[in-house]
Amino acid sequence: MTYRLPSLLLLLLCFPLLTGCYADELQQDMEREPFFDLAGYIDAQVDSLTALDPTVRKTIVLNGVEESKELDDLRFATDLRLFREADINKPAWLDKYTLAEEEAQGGGAQVRVYTATDSSMQTRQLEVTLIDDRPTKIVVLRKTGTVLSDGTHRLTYDPALGYDIRTEQVNRFGDDLDATITVRWK
Repeated sequence: MTYRLPSLLLLLLCFPLLTGCYADELQQDMEREPFFDLAGYIDAQVDSLTALDPTVRKTIVLNGVEESKELDDLRFATDLRLFREADINKPAWLDKYTLAEEEAQGGGAQVRVYTATDSSMQTRQLEVTLIDDRPTKIVVLRKTGTVLSDGTHRLTYDPALGYDIRTEQVNRFGDDLDATITVRWK
């Protein structure tokens, strides 16, 4: 009994030290700057665009065949869903992306580039150009595909102009897909 008491006492004295180290690491993780909140930004843009209800020109080029229409009833939440799904701002992904910041040439813009370090992440790169902390351009590179296909999406959003969605998909069986959707505000 006397042998166990010193061991138990030693364990009780060391416990705060062990949990203190873990708490410090957890605090450091929580203090790390979060990634750009793409989902929140796109939600705000959808709300703004829905309220403005602009007429848009939507052009689709599918495997070389182009079709263009003017629309006044575009469902922005549906059309911008791919941008929202590309969001990387999740606490579990803090170690899955690196951040590089640089000043853009001319205009005083700052560019933040988030690059995936884990090959399993669908969003491979998120580039956000900011002027006075307001996004002026967002470019997303996403990996897509299934067992039967490999593909990429290149998404570009410009709040003053509109957006582009470029999809290239190589199918193991059947025809490959090359599509571009361009939407411009009027």
